[in-house]
Amino acid sequence: MSEPTRPRHLSDTDLARLRQKLEDVRSTWLAAERATLREQRSAEAEPGDPADLAEQTIEHDASLRLATFDNRLLAEVERALAKLDAGTYGLSEDSGEPIELARLEAVPWARRTAEEEERHQLELGEARHATA
Repeated sequence: MSEPTRPRHLSDTDLARLRQKLEDVRSTWLAAERATLREQRSAEAEPGDPADLAEQTIEHDASLRLATFDNRLLAEVERALAKLDAGTYGLSEDSGEPIELARLEAVPWARRTAEEEERHQLELGEARHATA
């Protein structure tokens, strides 16, 4: 297998630092997910009064919503790590233009330049309003 190429605007040091950030986010998320599952199993094993059960249901629903968001974030992190392996990390998926290092430092799973992301979010907002 050939060695992945490196985007010209990112040094090997930049890529190593950004990979570590992505791996840290992934590890933190996975550890939190395991802890949440342990807590849920423990809570389910302990029967309680109806008020406790109602509170557990509300907490469970909130956990599911958060888990959905976290799963999307994890998918973005995994996608960024795959792009690092493929040598396409740091390049916009829309235009192929380099994503600024400062943006990657702030959002290491960024898929677009800041300008493209802003335009994308505006288009999403307009599409949501059109269907409402």
